[in-house]
Amino acid sequence: MEHTKLLNIIVEKKFTEIEFAIHPNDGEDLDLYTRDMKMDLYAGQSIEKLNKGEGQLGESDFHLLNECQMGTLLVSEKLLMKLNFSEEAVVIRNKDKVYLAYRDF
Repeated sequence: MEHTKLLNIIVEKKFTEIEFAIHPNDGEDLDLYTRDMKMDLYAGQSIEKLNKGEGQLGESDFHLLNECQMGTLLVSEKLLMKLNFSEEAVVIRNKDKVYLAYRDF
């Protein structure tokens, strides 16, 4: 499994539904190089639970955008609510699945 470092979460108003983006250099940490992808998205506070399939949010639009600052995770408002309004998360890729691991503050 590949993962990013801890990323600051910022809401991107133009994103709808369950959609998020990172900078392409952060995408390299995930071994991803395609600008726009659809991936199964899971979110939660426990990697073990995510590996068991808990926390599934459905198919998500995942973007690598140069406009996104490095160290930042741009998310839709809808996705931020599912992340319990957390301020930081790590993006983890496991083949065709992506996990957003966060913690409550």
